[in-house]
Amino acid sequence: MIAKSSTLSCLATHNCRVSTNSTRKAVQYALLSAACFSLMFAMIKLLGKDYPAGEVLFCRSFFALIPLLPVIAREGGVKVFHTKHPYMHLTRSMVGLSSAFLCIESLKLLPLSEATTIFYCAPLVTTVLAIFILGEKVTPGKLAAISVGFFGVLYMMQPHLSSSIPGALMALASAASSGFVSIELRKMGATEKSVTIVVYFMLACSVAGLISLPFHMVIPNLHDALLLLAIGVIGGVGQLGMTEAYHQAPATTVAPLSYTALVWAALLDVLLFAKFPGQATLVGTCLIAVSGIFVVRNSNKM
Repeated sequence: MIAKSSTLSCLATHNCRVSTNSTRKAVQYALLSAACFSLMFAMIKLLGKDYPAGEVLFCRSFFALIPLLPVIAREGGVKVFHTKHPYMHLTRSMVGLSSAFLCIESLKLLPLSEATTIFYCAPLVTTVLAIFILGEKVTPGKLAAISVGFFGVLYMMQPHLSSSIPGALMALASAASSGFVSIELRKMGATEKSVTIVVYFMLACSVAGLISLPFHMVIPNLHDALLLLAIGVIGGVGQLGMTEAYHQAPATTVAPLSYTALVWAALLDVLLFAKFPGQATLVGTCLIAVSGIFVVRNSNKM
């Protein structure tokens, strides 16, 4: 009995250590991903309004394949293209393309911190869509959190009603599209590998961006060419980090950490663009972040 108890104790300790290590890795990957995406948004904004969204989208997607190559090789090379649901990849890619295009355009019109904050109301949109599309139930607490989050969006948008309302609306539409993508990913997650989903999406964006180039393209100078390359590579690293984070720990642990991107966005706004967040931005950011974290943390509690 003593030996058996000792063995069970050792197994429990070992499992606890494995779980702790996985959680620690997930936190590290999630924080890295949030920082990478914030930096990617900042570099897109640094390009200015001269570069068309199609060109930026092509570079962001095509060069993102560079850090993905080791993962593709690890997963068997061409085997990553094996899929049971090609039409779901098509739908996910089309909606994701819309979200990416709107994201790039909104960054041209809004301060970095404000655009990023609106992007991160996507979990709220996902929850609302899940009620109607997946038939998921929502608790009164989550319903209240969703309402608070959308009030934060409206409060943040009100200074732009006379100037940058198109940018705010495009950022909100990007978040809505991203929310729909999350619903699609829930359906695909049961049969599709994460790397397969990511590779198909990056290739779809690359092709769409490439098709747009003959219609509108700006030849970049060396500085901007390096910036476009960095946008893709850093975006790819961010994508990998987020994928690994969700692989190591549940969404309720990982998703709230993505909101650290709002802190990075505010800092980069000050450092790179000398733009200090106003009252509406600060209040709206807090409301959206708190409500989003509440919704994610309680997503498995019905």
